[in-house]
Order: sequence, then C-alpha cells, then structure tokens
Amino acid sequence: MAPEPAAPAINSKAAAASSAQAEQKRFEQFRRDLVSLLALRADADLLAAAAELAYADSEDKSRPAALKSPSLIKRAQKFGPDVPFVWWVSTFLECGAKGTSCHGEAATRLEQLDGNNAAAWLPALYAANAPGQARAVLTSMAQATRFDDFSAAGVLAVYRALQILPVPDEVLSHGLNTTAARVNLATTIGGGFMPNFARLGEMCRKQNDTDEALVADCLAVAHLFESGGTYRSQSVGFSIEDSLLPPGTARDVLRARMRASAWQRQQFLEVSGRFARDEALSQTYVDLLHENGNELATVTALLRNQHLSTEPPAGWQPQQANPNAVARDPAVIPPAH
Repeated sequence: MAPEPAAPAINSKAAAASSAQAEQKRFEQFRRDLVSLLALRADADLLAAAAELAYADSEDKSRPAALKSPSLIKRAQKFGPDVPFVWWVSTFLECGAKGTSCHGEAATRLEQLDGNNAAAWLPALYAANAPGQARAVLTSMAQATRFDDFSAAGVLAVYRALQILPVPDEVLSHGLNTTAARVNLATTIGGGFMPNFARLGEMCRKQNDTDEALVADCLAVAHLFESGGTYRSQSVGFSIEDSLLPPGTARDVLRARMRASAWQRQQFLEVSGRFARDEALSQTYVDLLHENGNELATVTALLRNQHLSTEPPAGWQPQQANPNAVARDPAVIPPAH
C-alpha cells in the first residue's frame, strides 16, 4: 500500500507575519480610539498625552484635524496655560511643523514658566543662529537650579491616558500583565520627546576649554544634567564634564560617579525584566516615578525598595573594552575636527 502523501508544510513565517500584521492593526485601532476619547477631556496632562499618542498620525489624511497633535496640544494649552509640561510638548510640535529648529511662542512660554529648569532653555539653544545668542542662552542654562527633561511627566501622563481603555488582548497574549504593558507603552511614547543635545555638545567640547567663563558655564550645566532627568541626559552631563576636566582628583571622582550610575542602570534593567510577570513590582515603579518625578531618583528608590545595593561591588566595571573610556553619544559630544 502506497504511503499517503505528506501534508503540505505550513508556512510558519507567513503565518507569523500575518499574525503580527493583525496585532499591529488592532493596536493602531486601540491608539486611535484612545486619542478620540482623550480629545474630549478638559485635562491638560491628558490632552498633552493625546498629542503625543497622535503624533504617529501626522501624515494621515484620513484623521480629522481635531484628533491630530496640533489641535490636541492647543486644547492642552487652553486647559493648562501654566503647565510647563504642556509647553515642553508644544515646542516639539511647533518646531516640527516648520521642519526646522525654531523659537516661537511655546519656547518663550516655557522659559517664562520654568526658567529655573535648564531644560527649558534647550529649544532656544537649538534654535540660536548667532554664536553670541547661543552663548547668552547657555549662560541662562548655567544659572538654572535644576534639570528636568519632562520624561517622567510624559510617561506618567501617557500611563494615565492608557488607563481609560482596557489593554488589547493581543498585547497581553505575549505574557505581559496590564500594568507592565502600560508602562512599556508609556515609556516608549511619553518618554520619547527628548531634546537634541548636539548644540550643547558643540559649545562645550574640549577644544573650547581655553575660555574659562565658557568652561564654568558648561560645567554648571553638566552638573545639573547629572542630577536630574533620565540616564540619557545624565550621560550628556558626564560626557561634557569628562571632556573638560583635567586628569586629577576631580576627574577620578567623576569616574567613580559614572561607575555607580552604570551599576544602577544595570541593576534596574534586571529588575525591570521582572515587570512582565510581577504586576505589583510594575505598580511600585509607577508609584515611585510619581513620587520622585525623574528617572534617576526613581531607579535609586526602586533598587532600595528591592533591597539592592546602589553602589557597585569592589572591582566591578561596566562591560566595555576600556573601563576608563567614556561612552559618547554622537549627538551629544561631536568629534573635534
């Protein structure tokens, strides 16, 4: 008796691609439904979150103008005229619409409301055309008392927004709990409106270290960046300071702080890897982010909450070829020519 012909092999790649496409379509519908609901709110933070969520629809002609970022951020400005976070998001949308750097109403309003925050001057620094103008902005930044890049505010605003609708089953089917799924999406979208640091890097790189006043301002800004915001902005501060400090005790102290920061970041990556299966831990992170207001302080608090050391063990070094090398973001410290 002849053997029966083998069943045709299932094209697993095609099936996986089809499943991913269906999941993406479902997620896009979820995102747009959420924006539609948020557009009706009279809450500045939620409307700013809606503007961030709707940014992906900028070129979609099928979406009504009222559900696109420019209209949503205008409503946010109406209901939160004195909320710096609203004007921070506005600076990205205002300049994005022009396709170039600019210094318009949003940047001016941000400086007025939050001038003690060095981040509030970054749009002006990026838009400055004349060297003297940029230098004056840098001085304003150096005179600030803190640094907040509004990443935490963005994450928390989007997280609140995501609580309005149930997370799609397609997203949860990957083994995520609801809180972790919202944290992932909020971090991706709400934490994605990050400034361009290239202009600051150009002004504060090593070849300009003969100007003592400039060096002093650059170091002042670097210290602010190192103590607030996110790990990305902290790395900007570290890079600037390391490029300007001569060999000696001050640089050794800086390297020790950089080492501790790298250790904390590594520990956090390990802890956050448990978010998907530990919803209580995910919620603890959200609560601590709300309490501390920036990523750096939140990570320290979370590590302590989990009884983990915030200081590296003796002899530990970050995983890189040269332990004394400073990782440089090309958008932060451009190479000298």
